[in-house]
Parts: sequence; structure tokens; C-alpha cells
Amino acid sequence: MNKEERAEKKRREDQALNRVLWWFGGAVLLEFFLLLLNRFYINLEGGAPMAYTLAVMLRVLAWVSLAAAIALGVWWWLRRKKGGATFVPGALTVAAAVLFGCSMVASLLRTIGVQFLYVSVPAAAVLALIYYLYQREFFLVALQGGVALFAMWCYRKLIFLQEKAAYVMLALCAFAVVGLGVLTFVLQRRDGKLGKRRILAKKANYALLYVAGAVTLCALLAALLLGAAAAYWALLLVVAWLFGAAVYYTVRLM
Repeated sequence: MNKEERAEKKRREDQALNRVLWWFGGAVLLEFFLLLLNRFYINLEGGAPMAYTLAVMLRVLAWVSLAAAIALGVWWWLRRKKGGATFVPGALTVAAAVLFGCSMVASLLRTIGVQFLYVSVPAAAVLALIYYLYQREFFLVALQGGVALFAMWCYRKLIFLQEKAAYVMLALCAFAVVGLGVLTFVLQRRDGKLGKRRILAKKANYALLYVAGAVTLCALLAALLLGAAAAYWALLLVVAWLFGAAVYYTVRLM
């Protein structure tokens, strides 16, 4: 590797690390926002008037952030069309869209919505870390595992409150996993590319991606057929699988 190649590799690594730091910084700010919501909006530590004020603010924030996301998305598209730098408008668009989603979830689902966001925000930050610092195939494995963990969490929260919603969530997550499996198959047939864009490396381990999908689907089926107790053990199975995959791909980076 010559001097120019080493410099280019160092530049890409610094760029990936900076993006991970942006994701984690945003996650910390969102977690602080959720902490305030949980304290004053859910637990009513500031009293009913404070909770009512926050409820109104959440609705206003949702629509303002949606308008901002649309405007910023147009800015990103125009910059991209002209061949200019798109990182800043793209990052701001994602931030506004995430703020809209968090506001809507907290406003509509209240307690369970804030609990869901408590889990999903750091999970998204971890997925961003995997996307930028690891191989793309590990990102697909982690994404499938994340879908399973999300399904197990929602199922255990909803099964005794809204049984139909719990089963619908499992079904949607199962369709998502099948969709990722179809994407894996398409990438394998096209040598890791979608169009002209390379998604996976030429030596990607597709067998491991299919195993990840099978593990995830088995966990979802166990919860669907055997109930909440099985969902708990299925969740532990997926966590153990993801830990093993993380060790495997970390060793491959060395």
C-alpha cells in the first residue's frame, strides 16, 4: 500500500468515526429529551398542568419537525442533484425526521412509547456504529437480530394488554426478516451489488446471512406458537447469536 492509498484509507476511517460520533451525540441528546419526558410527562412529577403543556408541545414539535424534515430533504436533493456536499443537509434531514418520529410515538403511545424509544435510540446508535465501522454483512446480521429483539420486546409488552397488536407486530417483523432474506439472495445473485453500487464485499459470507435469518425467524415463530415465556428465551437466544456474530466479525477485522 503506497502513501496515497494509506492517506485515503485514513481519510475514510476518520470520516466513518466522525459519523459514528454524530450518531452517538444525537442519541445522547435524545435520551436526555426522553428522560425529561418520562419524568414530567409520564410520571407527572411536575403536576398535571406541566404534563398538559408537554403534551401540547409534543404535538407542535411533531408537525414542526415534519415540515423541517421535508424542507431539509428538498435541500439535500437539490445539493445532490448539483453535485455539491450533501452531508450537512442529509444529517439535518435525518435529525428532523427522527425528532418527528420520537414526538409522534411519545405523544400517541405515552408510557409504552417512551419505553420503546428508550430502547430504540441507543439500538439505532449501535447499528450506526456497526454500519460505519464493520463489514456490511455484519450490519445485515445485526439488523435482522435487531428486528427480532424489537419483536420480542413489543410482544412481551403487548401480549397481556393488546393481544392482536402483539401478533400483528410479530407478523410485520417476520415479513421484514423475509424481506432482508430476499435482499440477501438478490445481492448474492448480483455479486454483492445493487445496480452499480456495491453493497457487500465480493467475499461476503452469504451462508452466515441466511443462518441469521433462520435464527431470527425461529425466534419469532417460538414466540408466536409458544407464548410469552418462549419469547423471553427466544430473546436470549438472539442476544447470544448477536454476541457470537460480533466476535466473529471483530476477529475478521483484525
